[in-house]
Amino acid sequence: MAWEITTTELLERYAVGERNFAGIELLPPPGVSNDARSGIDLEGAILRDINLRGADLSYAELTGADLTGADLLGTDLEWARLDNAIIRDANLRGTNLSYCCLDGADLTGTELVKVNATQATFRRAYVECISGSILAHANFQDAHTSEMGICRAFNLIWETTLPDGTIKRGAFWQLK
Repeated sequence: MAWEITTTELLERYAVGERNFAGIELLPPPGVSNDARSGIDLEGAILRDINLRGADLSYAELTGADLTGADLLGTDLEWARLDNAIIRDANLRGTNLSYCCLDGADLTGTELVKVNATQATFRRAYVECISGSILAHANFQDAHTSEMGICRAFNLIWETTLPDGTIKRGAFWQLK
């Protein structure tokens, strides 16, 4: 069951050593509008080794955040901003990245397995491999990855922009 916590509470509890925030629903601080979940601001936050399994972080502002070693299994990051975030050696298995912006993010060593990256952007991001995922209308323009890092391992690809700017119109890729 989800428990609600504000960004202020999260940062305060993290600062005193708490790391387990599995299942939270992140809310803006009191007095900040909750329209379209705006006000969830963790821009530049250092949240290394945090457990956010199953958390609702949709619409969160995490630009430049450091999520190295984070456990984000099953987390909802729909419409979240993770531009230039550091997400190294993290667990993003089963994460919802729909409409998420990961431009310039460092995902080195991160497990991107069974993610929904529908209309997500990974421009200039460092991505090693994505497998078993939905990459419909995703954008990897100028990403630091290979076409094989994207077009393999049971990914569903539809109208996806590859690092070289070409667009894959549709395919279901399997390991051969």
